[in-house]
Amino acid sequence: MAALGLMVLMALGAGVLPAAAATEKTEQAASAPWDEITQALVVGSTAFGMMIALACAVLYYTAKGHRRQHEGGVG
Repeated sequence: MAALGLMVLMALGAGVLPAAAATEKTEQAASAPWDEITQALVVGSTAFGMMIALACAVLYYTAKGHRRQHEGGVG
């Protein structure tokens, strides 16, 4: 459950970062074109990591429930 809370917190934080970067970018002078590429790589890799973490959490809880069901639980 803690991992799920952490993923939600990361999702909310990931939504705030691009907005903050956009306001900062308008205040600064023209910057290097690598900044946009770097931001895209960071956002993309964060999203990919979150998808992998969510898939692992689903797999873990599915296996955990499946094991309980076969250990003599109700079902």
